[in-house]
Amino acid sequence: MPDGVHQLRQYSLSTAPGQELRRITVKRVTGAGGAPDGEVSTLLHRQVRTGDTLTLSPPYGDVVLDDADTPLVLVSAGVGVTPMAAMLEHLAATGSTRPVLALHADRSPADHALRTDVRAALERLHDGDAVFWYEQPGPEEPEARTGPMDLDGIDLPADASVYLCGPLPFMRTARAALLAAGVPARAIRYEVFGPDLWLAEAAD
Repeated sequence: MPDGVHQLRQYSLSTAPGQELRRITVKRVTGAGGAPDGEVSTLLHRQVRTGDTLTLSPPYGDVVLDDADTPLVLVSAGVGVTPMAAMLEHLAATGSTRPVLALHADRSPADHALRTDVRAALERLHDGDAVFWYEQPGPEEPEARTGPMDLDGIDLPADASVYLCGPLPFMRTARAALLAAGVPARAIRYEVFGPDLWLAEAAD
């Protein structure tokens, strides 16, 4: 940071592996209600330029796509879509035939990061589909549902592998809904960016 303080942040790769380019997608955090702007996201958006050097670690984490042929359900909200976009791009690039259902909730189509990338990857898949929820629907996604994510009427395959990523309150709610819909806890993989504050609850 400009004041010399070192800040560690975790960002998901948002493109498929195996390429020279490694892309991350960073949401700029704007302070509200007296809260300050995000330090690192503001730095990346305002000050970092082509040619600058940043120190990175190797990729790591729990949301790692398996190579099984079972159905796949990707559940995300907000910028939690980033690992899902990378998975979808990988599946499309490798010609995967596994059934894939992408479920995403956001404020609006305009706020939906990587929306066109997700749509493009799904169109290349043998069996890909998506359901989006928006607080403020727009003409870009005329079939999107209004409001928060609601799994009523969503056909979830019984043997699906489920990946979950998004804000912590969303993940708690979505995981509870998945469990209520009959998805086994062992089939749900998730990533928390920061301390895993719900680990004890998730083990229930």
